[in-house]
Amino acid sequence: MTTTDTITINRILNTVAERKATDIHFVVGNYPFLRVKGLLVPLEGEQLITPEVMDGIMNFFVPEEKKQLLAEKKDLKYIYDWLGKVRFRVHLFQQKGQFSLSLKMIESRLPTLADLALPKIVESMLLARQGLIFVTGPFNSGRSTTVAAMIQHINLSRSEHILYLGEPVEHLFVNDKSIIEQREVGVDVPTFAAGLISAKDEDVNIVVTTKLPDKESTEQALELAESGRLVIAIVDYYSAVTALDGLVSEFTDAKVLWARNVLADFLTGVIVQRLVPTVDGEMILAAEVLTNSPSGKALIKEGRFAQLESIIQTSKAEGMISLERSLIELVNRGKIKPEDAVNNAVDPKSMSMLLRR
Repeated sequence: MTTTDTITINRILNTVAERKATDIHFVVGNYPFLRVKGLLVPLEGEQLITPEVMDGIMNFFVPEEKKQLLAEKKDLKYIYDWLGKVRFRVHLFQQKGQFSLSLKMIESRLPTLADLALPKIVESMLLARQGLIFVTGPFNSGRSTTVAAMIQHINLSRSEHILYLGEPVEHLFVNDKSIIEQREVGVDVPTFAAGLISAKDEDVNIVVTTKLPDKESTEQALELAESGRLVIAIVDYYSAVTALDGLVSEFTDAKVLWARNVLADFLTGVIVQRLVPTVDGEMILAAEVLTNSPSGKALIKEGRFAQLESIIQTSKAEGMISLERSLIELVNRGKIKPEDAVNNAVDPKSMSMLLRR
C-alpha cells in the first residue's frame, strides 16, 4: 500500500468524523459514499474506486491474520480501531467478482436510555429477573445502540452476570456493578446457538444476543428464559406483531404450542424502532412498545398475534405505545414532517388517514 493511499483513506475517515456520518461504503466503479443524517452522499472530490484502489483500501483495513479467512469465506465482519479515535464495524463482501467494503461508525461513548429518548417503560422492563425482551426494526434503526444502553443501565445500577454474544462485538463495556462477558461469534464461539447453549451451564443472569439467525438459536433463547434468565435479543422484524408471529413460525408441530406458551409466560416486552429524519436534518427515534398483559398473554397462547395490535393501541396506561402514535406525536411536536411519518409507518395508508384527521 502506498503512502498516497494511506493519506487518502485517512482523509476520508476524517471527513466521516467531521460530518458525523454513520456509515461509509466503498464499491468498485463508484465514489466513496457516506450516510449522513440518513442520506447517502457521494464524496465526488475523491477518485472513483477502481479494482486497484479497492486493493489498497483492503490492505489498509484488513489485518494480516484475517486475510486467509477472507479468501476462504468471501465475507467478513469485524471491528477496526482507527488510530484510537474511532471504532468501525467492518463488513467486507464479494459481489460480481469484486470486493466491496462498508464501515459503520460505533459511538465511543455508551449512550444512556435518556439520551435515546426511549419510552420510560423500557427502564422498567430491565428490572425483570427473568423474561424475554426483543428489540427489532429495520437495519440502521439504532437497535444495537439501544441494547448497549440497556446493558450499561443494568451495569451501573445493580450486580448481575451478563453474557453478550455479538458478530462482531461492537461496544466495549467496563465492569461496574455487573460482570459483563463479551464473546464474538466466529471467534470465541462457533455460532449464536452454541453460545446460547453454553450459557445454560454457566452462572449467568442475563443473556444478550445481537442475532437469533435460525430456529436453533431462537429455541435456545426461549429455553434460557424458561430456565430463569433474562434474555435480550435483537431480531429482524418491522413491528411487534410480526416479531412474535415470525419467531413462532420458525417452529413446527408440537413445538409451536411450546413456543407460544413460553412467549406468553415470559415475554417482558418488544421494542420496535425507527430512526426518522427531523425537520432540521438530524435523526430522532420513534418507538413502538408492547408489554405483556393478561389479555395479550391469552392472544399469544392462542396464536392470535394480529389482535395484539389493538392491545397496543388501547394500553397506554400500561406503558404501551404504537409506532403510529409515536410518529404522530413527533409530527404534532413539530419534530418530523408528516411525509416522513408516513414513510416510516407500518401501514402508510392508515398513517396518512390519521394525519389528515
